[in-house]
Amino acid sequence: MGIRTLARELSLSIGTVSRALNGRPDVNEVTRARVKAAAIAAGYEPNQSGRSLRKGCTGMVAALLPTSVIGPTLDSIFGRVFEGVRRTLYRENVDLMVMFRGPDEDPLTNLQRVVSRRIADAIILTQTRPLDPRIDCLDAMGMRFVAFGRTSDSTAHPWVDFDFEAAASSAAQVFANGGHRRVALVTNALDLNYNDILRRVFRAEAERLGVAAVVLEARDYRLTEESRDALDDADNAPTAFLIGNEGMAAGLYGALAAVGRPVGRGSAVICALPALSPAALVPALSSFDSDLDAVGCALGRHLLAILPGVEPRRAPPATAMPGRLVLRGSEAAGALVRA
Repeated sequence: MGIRTLARELSLSIGTVSRALNGRPDVNEVTRARVKAAAIAAGYEPNQSGRSLRKGCTGMVAALLPTSVIGPTLDSIFGRVFEGVRRTLYRENVDLMVMFRGPDEDPLTNLQRVVSRRIADAIILTQTRPLDPRIDCLDAMGMRFVAFGRTSDSTAHPWVDFDFEAAASSAAQVFANGGHRRVALVTNALDLNYNDILRRVFRAEAERLGVAAVVLEARDYRLTEESRDALDDADNAPTAFLIGNEGMAAGLYGALAAVGRPVGRGSAVICALPALSPAALVPALSSFDSDLDAVGCALGRHLLAILPGVEPRRAPPATAMPGRLVLRGSEAAGALVRA
């Protein structure tokens, strides 16, 4: 059934039926309920393609994610953040879709293909790099976007991120106050801006506190061979570790146990990102926790400020969402040998 037939059977104008189905405030509640009930009973579905052409928008936002995040990262942080985005957009009749990029796809080529199809009114970028060519690409193609993360020029685009500066600085202070004199940052091998922030701030704060700091690398959530070798150096091995994300924690716990300095009994660990399953490890993982739903809502508000087809509103400022250090036990080294 089309909207014309539906309007004729209800003895209403097409405009009234359309406004009722779209939740417009200029239709009274009785008429709106009557129209929606009749539409459901008749199995009416609006022609989304036609509506999109008329409005000049699709009513869709696409979040681009690499398949490498499927697993602990997607189930925790991305899943909860995107639920906040989805709910915020849904209030304005805008839908969120998640599109995955495989390991065999170039990020820039993937983005160009998605944007060229014009299936969404805006894009959510993830895994931002310090110098990210996708930013210029989106600007050149005239596509609206918000980044979940930053580039090295945080004034160049709208973004929402975690406060990695505060996490790195606070962790270094906790370790120094705990008597550690050799500390390490464990990050993945990806060229991501948040890794750069953690390295820069953690090293600077450790130096200020008179603590020696090194950077160790992990691939596929496990320490590289070179990083594991650094743990074997009994005289110079770090005793406290700031880890980039929860997914790498199990690998680090195992590596430290293998060299006889398990977490809680010789080694201390803090996670820079929220931990959603901290008790899965023993001792439980201490972490900088954030309100992930609020992060998603902030992204959603940024999107609503730039989307066509919704009521215009002021764009919020770019935001580094605060985190709260929750100490669960892994930050205490127990039998720490102090140099």
